[in-house]
Amino acid sequence: MLDIERDGIAEPVRAVCLEYVEVCHEAIDLGEVPPRLPEARDRLLEVAAQWDTNRYVLARRAGPVLDAARVGTEQMLAKANGQGPTTPIPCLYVARQLQAEVGQWYAEHGQEGTDKRLVARHARWEEARWQVLHIRRTEPSPHSDAG
Repeated sequence: MLDIERDGIAEPVRAVCLEYVEVCHEAIDLGEVPPRLPEARDRLLEVAAQWDTNRYVLARRAGPVLDAARVGTEQMLAKANGQGPTTPIPCLYVARQLQAEVGQWYAEHGQEGTDKRLVARHARWEEARWQVLHIRRTEPSPHSDAG
């Protein structure tokens, strides 16, 4: 999503978003909070505070990407900071939000004279399909002994 909206997300917002997502991936891979994660989150919140009154609405459509990154790290951050469990962002909510955003982007940027509803529907389907295939390709089955 950050790639699709690359031109619509102003600096320094894009840079801190990309850094935060990168460090979230690192944390998820490690299964723990690397020292860079709280620092990246603080930088993100600093920029967000300057951008908008809602710290998670940063620029156009960067929000769903940040929500997706937070799904995998918010609980780890809370635990590392000695906080109790936070209310997690549901994965299904983020998946649907990203599908809707991709559909809207393709409808807005589609060829003139095309049915924007059909373009959006097709793009939402392709995003959902990509999400499922990506999960199948990258995540081991929890019901399998094979790694």
